[in-house]
Amino acid sequence: MVFIKNDSVLRNCFIIRYADKLLNQFCASNNKKILAFCVLLLDIVLGYSLQYLCTETGFSVQQIPDLIAVSTEYTVRNLKHILHWLMRNPAGLKLNSVLSQALGNFFLYHIHLWVTYINLILPAVGNIFLLLSPYLRFFPLSLQLAILGDVLTVLSLHIFCFYAYARRITQLQYSGCLAYARLFAGKKYNPLRKRIDTADDVRIEHLFLGTILFTVLLFLLPTTTTFFTVFALLRLTSLSVLKTLSVIISVNQFDWILETC
Repeated sequence: MVFIKNDSVLRNCFIIRYADKLLNQFCASNNKKILAFCVLLLDIVLGYSLQYLCTETGFSVQQIPDLIAVSTEYTVRNLKHILHWLMRNPAGLKLNSVLSQALGNFFLYHIHLWVTYINLILPAVGNIFLLLSPYLRFFPLSLQLAILGDVLTVLSLHIFCFYAYARRITQLQYSGCLAYARLFAGKKYNPLRKRIDTADDVRIEHLFLGTILFTVLLFLLPTTTTFFTVFALLRLTSLSVLKTLSVIISVNQFDWILETC
């Protein structure tokens, strides 16, 4: 991408990436400009055909916010069911009941915040689709999919927050277990030189305290790992949907043909 820096947050925006790719194609050689123009015309025809098909089947863009609300309600209901299941020793796993209750209530509260966020943002999304509905049929299919991708990205923002919380807690516990395991072996991590050095000043008091903390972290790790796995799978599902949209847009823009020209 020429117009977007690799470290820019804009590279995650579907519409910005679509516009950037379109500009790159029309800033290329003359032969590539002609091919890109033909691809754009085909894309517009496909977009119009899709909107015509939706109209014939009785589906309109004004129904998208309602569809999003139903999908969100279904996801939230099942996610709450999974969290309550995790708080009750799921599948015979002997999780720490106190920690599982604390983590479950923590994530249930953030799910409540997510639902509040969705309820606040859905009217704005509905107004956007209502505003675009008379002109959406003239948009290229890739642009329509890019708009849908950005809407899904905004709505699934809290899923990435859930994953970040669970990942951070699990990573801290794993790092603590690893540090105390090095302590028992007479080693320590040197953050300045980024290497493992020999610990010469280890005393009995350090080993005693390290044993207690290592035991606590080790027995709590399966509980946090279980919660992390659930939200990692949820994030993977969200990323799969967004990646599928991205691949469809790339195929629809015939990137594999334009790159070889």
